[in-house]
Amino acid sequence: MEWVRARMQKGDTTAAERFFHHDAGLTDEQRIGLARELMQNARRMDPHVLARIILGLPRGQAADTLLWRLVSDWSTNDAEAALLFIETLPPDRLNTVGVLTNSAFGLSRLPAERVLALAARLDDHGRSYLAEGLVGFADQAGSWRNTAAILAKLNGPSPPDAISAEWMLGMRLAEIAPQSLESQLTTETDPAKRDKLLQGYAHETGRNDPPRGLEMDARIQDPKVREKHIKYHTEHWLESDRTAALAWLRSPAAAQLMDREQRAKLLRTYHLEAVR
Repeated sequence: MEWVRARMQKGDTTAAERFFHHDAGLTDEQRIGLARELMQNARRMDPHVLARIILGLPRGQAADTLLWRLVSDWSTNDAEAALLFIETLPPDRLNTVGVLTNSAFGLSRLPAERVLALAARLDDHGRSYLAEGLVGFADQAGSWRNTAAILAKLNGPSPPDAISAEWMLGMRLAEIAPQSLESQLTTETDPAKRDKLLQGYAHETGRNDPPRGLEMDARIQDPKVREKHIKYHTEHWLESDRTAALAWLRSPAAAQLMDREQRAKLLRTYHLEAVR
């Protein structure tokens, strides 16, 4: 490693790759350690060289983590070049949450049609991970309009074990563009997606305004989901501000939003009864 470091200081950015592939008797652990150190100096190296080194490592969590760090840094600094690399990955590495969510910050700034061309090559999980990443960076990536244009055409089926992009979208837009979220709720025709948007909306809004968050919960169409979320957020409010939560539980507003028995049960826990 000292030889590699000395060569890099002289501007020889390919020295690491030459050493890495030389028959130097390195163990797999030593190769992974070398790759980690090279990632610490990633800005001084050609990302294509780093990519070849990382993809040459034995497959496992350590190599995957390095790959995710690489695509994150690369896409942030040169999204188009990073995308060209990502498109060359085999399907089992391409359709992963680590690659697609970590590259999303950079990808969100590319033209929508360019990102959608990548999406067309992904499986259902991959598209879900990409959507999750794009939404996750919605409050950091600059133009929401561009991200929205990409997400509008990423409406494929979401696998049941994947995080809902709609839930995350509701949470993010509640923070950065509530009017846009209200418009989307009005135009969304899929009841399941609309409910997920509302769940995210309620989660974010309820942090600072619990009554308003509960109003969002009450707009959820699925009765079982609605009841579950109202109960969860009420109990959370009771933990953070019991006096205000109990006053609300005894109010007409709570009577309109909550199941009667559910409300009475919560009040009995605190030896109270509903006003009405």
